Amino acid sequence: MRKRARISRRKGDQENDFNSNDYISGMPDDILVSILSKLPLKEAATTSNLSTKWRYLWCQTDCLDFDANDKLDKIAVGSKLRVIERPKYINWVNRVTRQHKAQTIDEFRICFDFDKSSKCAIDKWVEFAISKRAQKLELDLLENCEMLRETPRNYVLPIKIFDKSVGLTSKRRSLTFPKTVFSKEIGIKFLKYLYLKRVNVSEEALSKILVNCTALQQLSIHGSGDLVNVKISGKALVLKYLEIVFCFGVKLIEIIDSNIESLRYLGFGITIKLDDVPRLQEISIGEWYSGFENNVFGQISCCISHLQILTLDIYCPEEDVKFVCIPELPKLRKLILKIGAWDDDSLLEFTSLAKACPKLQRFVIQLIWMSPARRRRKIRHAAKHPHQHLEMVEIVGYFGRTSDVELAVYFIENAIALKKLVIDPRYQVLERTPIGNDQLKNEKAARSCAKKQLEPRRPKGVDLVIL
Repeated sequence: MRKRARISRRKGDQENDFNSNDYISGMPDDILVSILSKLPLKEAATTSNLSTKWRYLWCQTDCLDFDANDKLDKIAVGSKLRVIERPKYINWVNRVTRQHKAQTIDEFRICFDFDKSSKCAIDKWVEFAISKRAQKLELDLLENCEMLRETPRNYVLPIKIFDKSVGLTSKRRSLTFPKTVFSKEIGIKFLKYLYLKRVNVSEEALSKILVNCTALQQLSIHGSGDLVNVKISGKALVLKYLEIVFCFGVKLIEIIDSNIESLRYLGFGITIKLDDVPRLQEISIGEWYSGFENNVFGQISCCISHLQILTLDIYCPEEDVKFVCIPELPKLRKLILKIGAWDDDSLLEFTSLAKACPKLQRFVIQLIWMSPARRRRKIRHAAKHPHQHLEMVEIVGYFGRTSDVELAVYFIENAIALKKLVIDPRYQVLERTPIGNDQLKNEKAARSCAKKQLEPRRPKGVDLVIL
């Protein structure tokens, strides 16, 4: 009996010690749910095994991010795995949405390779997110670099979900959500951020989104095959950020009498009409080749006087492109150039854009190399031009070519206020492109070149950072 009593006391002592050290479980449930919401969804779900207290806490998280990067990496290498992994992903999302207990969520994100064949499942997920009054909804349905997938295969965004005048039948509602939770008419009013990648959005659907999602601040449409005319107008809209990328059917973007603050367009040359957009301070534009043959500055002329951040994608610069008609951008603070670099052609011509920005503080040039060729030639020097406010220069895709060196030297010699020169030798490659040994060797060699080429030229007080 004495021995048993001793053992019993030890067990009790251990239990008390365990409970006294388990400070986390003693926290209020709302704090624990907040912590779980910051974990990856699968990790949050595993906490249900800790104890009965934790069993259903993860079902109240306000961030449902169904990220599947590991599976997508495998699909990028072997596309046949898509057929196997799609049903698994669908079952995962369905299982979580059935068990979820919170009345509202902040974020709902789908990230997997889907097309219109999965329409029923995706429709149900979108309805779920809206019913939970999600503030952020993201459908990222293409993550394996299949940039040229035929748009007729895309999932089509249903108009009825964003149309307040169209309700769901009680039968369908009861099969999907509890009646006390579902309210589409109320739910769409909470949506602030909508990101749609490889989703076909019609002009009618876009109109319904803009009219009925009255809190919408950010809208991104990537790879839609149904859009032709994108029209934004009226200061009643709270939309601040608009992104239209690789929607190759688009002919016109018209933004009039709007409070929009940021616009990004990437695709073929189109007509862009901007008028009465006093808050538009950030523009990112890439019109396939150089963009200059489509009068890019003429298209944004109404906001040049107050523009602060400008990004230009120039994937195929022509040799005869001369930057002679660049207007002054008096308030521009940050200039980002994404350049398709061929052979070892000089890049000094692009400094003309920096010269047109008297208040420029940061200059970034990202080089997307199309050819590994090097040329043996002397370093060219552009005409001197003092940049009074330029504090940071970043060259991404630095390879150690003569063209790289002369671009860096230009800013070393002309940026009077220069504080930091960042050299990033990493290639600009598509997502999920495997990094090979040759590429790693080239990057290592580029770092070595950058140190030898630029360290002796580094002015006193300038921080040279080689990533």
